[in-house]
Amino acid sequence: MAPGGRAGVVCAIFGGWTRTPTPPATPRTRPAPDAADPTAAQSRALALRRARFDFELEERAEMEREANALHDLMMAQLKAEDGYLKKWIEMI
Repeated sequence: MAPGGRAGVVCAIFGGWTRTPTPPATPRTRPAPDAADPTAAQSRALALRRARFDFELEERAEMEREANALHDLMMAQLKAEDGYLKKWIEMI
């Protein structure tokens, strides 16, 4: 293992450690489908970003609705318990 905890293929040169170079990535054999028309790729990317944003916004809105419903339920429960406590105190 090389100094610093790096694993991989290493070789000693003049008493020091160096990483052996990794082979270059293989070139793409065929062009991307949007290589000829960059505006189509951009419009698809923009549509994807919009869809992701809309999904996140809908999720956040649903979570807020759920939190509000739970808050309303809790407040109703506290109000009912307060009423029971007041009646119990009146009995004393």
